Amino acid sequence: MRKIKKLFNKYLKKIDPNREIVFNYENFFIHLPSDHLLPAYQKEHKKYDRFLSHLVSFIEDKKTVIDVGANVGDTLAGMFNTNPNLDYVCIEPDTIFFDYLEKNTKRIRDSFKFAKIRGVQSLVGKAINNVLLEGSGGTKHAVYQTSSTTSDKNLIQSKQLDQIVDELGCINVRLLKTDIDGFDWDAIESARGLLINQRPMVFFECQYDEEYQINCYQDTITWLSSIGYCNWTIFDNFGEIILKTDKVEYIFQLMNYIWRQNCELSTRTIYYCDILAATENDAALVSKAISEY
Repeated sequence: MRKIKKLFNKYLKKIDPNREIVFNYENFFIHLPSDHLLPAYQKEHKKYDRFLSHLVSFIEDKKTVIDVGANVGDTLAGMFNTNPNLDYVCIEPDTIFFDYLEKNTKRIRDSFKFAKIRGVQSLVGKAINNVLLEGSGGTKHAVYQTSSTTSDKNLIQSKQLDQIVDELGCINVRLLKTDIDGFDWDAIESARGLLINQRPMVFFECQYDEEYQINCYQDTITWLSSIGYCNWTIFDNFGEIILKTDKVEYIFQLMNYIWRQNCELSTRTIYYCDILAATENDAALVSKAISEY
């Protein structure tokens, strides 16, 4: 990992803080904040943040994709570039990122007048409340606060995804993606109605710094399994597939493997994993997408 850290430190030194990054796609472009690391990551890792763009090409037109933790719209742009005929709902709590998201959505619409993209500024969750968003390099994470240390007006409250889905009238949801740095389990828990009634594929980041987080992820995965999610594909944080399984116990073994690295009990190999969960109804679609990835 020294080589990677060296690369990113070199990249950060070249950044002009007043100059945005223009990121080009086939028929449109988006802007990224000057310190956004997506270009550096994708240059170093050929499959970084590319699977979702590939997966949506297998989803039928006019279906809905929900992107929780949409950031500045970079994942949206990749997916739209592959399949512009879907209904995209992008949810992002951070004010700066959401402003980028709206402007990038406009840039996409300038090239594709028919684009169906809706933005929602909200923190998604069920148990997570009273947080500040902190971070750099194009990513932010929730940090718990108390009213005794931080002004209430600066704290962000969460909204359950089921409520957002109902308010927007989202139907035919085929893919739910979450990337909220350690609290994806809570976003999924807030979408139980959606998951039970519409059974979309779920792609989520499984990253944890505290022991309670790994326990929460395992509880959520167990619940998903109990309602029919039986097709699991695990990716490393560089975008490569590690394994495909129907046994949650294998997922838990991998999670514990990463946790031991977090605790400095073994040599670091990867930092977290991404997980794609699907029901039997989507098994053939997932199998085809993976075989062509």
